[in-house]
Amino acid sequence: MPEGLRLELDPRQIVLRDLPVRQRLRAAWRVTLARLLPLGGASDGNDVTLFFDGDSAYDAMLGAIAAATQRVWLETYIFEPDRAGRAFLNALAAAARRGVDVLLLYDVVGSPHLSDEVLRPLKEAGAEVVAFNPLWRGRIGARRPLPFLHRDHRKILVADDAGFCGGMNIAEDYAGPKHGNGRFRDTHAGLLGPCVADLADILRASVRTAGGPRLPAVPAPPPQQGGVFLQVLGSDVRRRRRHIQRALFHTVRRAVSTCFLTTPYFVPPPRLVRALVHARRRGVDVRVLTAGVSDVPMVAAAARHLYGKLLRAGVRIFEMSGKTLHAKTATIDGLYASVGSFNLDRWSFGRNLEVSFAAVGAGLAQSLEQRMTEDLALSREVQPDEHEARGLWQRIVCFVAYQLMRL
Repeated sequence: MPEGLRLELDPRQIVLRDLPVRQRLRAAWRVTLARLLPLGGASDGNDVTLFFDGDSAYDAMLGAIAAATQRVWLETYIFEPDRAGRAFLNALAAAARRGVDVLLLYDVVGSPHLSDEVLRPLKEAGAEVVAFNPLWRGRIGARRPLPFLHRDHRKILVADDAGFCGGMNIAEDYAGPKHGNGRFRDTHAGLLGPCVADLADILRASVRTAGGPRLPAVPAPPPQQGGVFLQVLGSDVRRRRRHIQRALFHTVRRAVSTCFLTTPYFVPPPRLVRALVHARRRGVDVRVLTAGVSDVPMVAAAARHLYGKLLRAGVRIFEMSGKTLHAKTATIDGLYASVGSFNLDRWSFGRNLEVSFAAVGAGLAQSLEQRMTEDLALSREVQPDEHEARGLWQRIVCFVAYQLMRL
């Protein structure tokens, strides 16, 4: 965090007409912001472009790689050598051949098809390729082997002064018809400004954890005219860094008017369930959008085991069925917006490397709320009476799935 950085909430950002609510918001957010700033990764003067479809995101990312002259660092959980993946492999190799510092960090569990044969042209072009936590422990060094379940779930691209972060991996499933098949409904973002240096620091830490080379620090790019305040947050439980988790609890616990969460895998720890229930009892409009048609059916079943307590408290839960949801976003009080790789499940809370960024201000939050409204048209609301009427067999399946997800 830059020395002396202070953030005051502009009253014009609070769009509610109810004066008592506005006053409560200002008082609550003074406390919340005081808790968030010490987490670090904060800067002002940043620009954010949201991408709700993979084709637009991939075009912007490939364009940034093609324009880079200094560095292209890519970190991802899933990298498939399909049509979308080959476009990125070719772009990375081309950048390496023209002398750009190119590094690819991928997770071996999420990217099982990135064989030595697939990666050979990229390495021959001069790029550095690092596999995160390989099955053969000797490849990461004998001094500190990582547990098998410790995975790199981050999705980061740093191309010179441009950064990208969100939920999209590199595969056809995340792209539209131009680059893929449009299977997932996801959210990604392009970032400009000083926050890119903070994003690069998160990636550099991932490479160190993987036993890769020491990457040089990235100078902070100049502030953007009229840019916004951003905070880049990471989670690495093994290094006792739970900044995403802390920010989530701080904001949910002090929410005043709204708390809207979008997550494909909704198996939160009891602590977060209690925070959501307490927020609703304070009169906060709490809504959760999760996957009805899931790429991991067991997780969807486990989530339904938790619905009862939340529904009885008045939390509204929606399941997307028109597409497979993969976005991970949050908006609080129409002022705080978060986008990243962090799921509301045990893996993100307790095992994976994760990254998110959050913006304070009405603009980004309202854009995400508008997108959630559109997503609800592809979703169905879970009704409390319908949930309580489930048969015994369904209850048993959901209970067993929930217990397995806690392992």
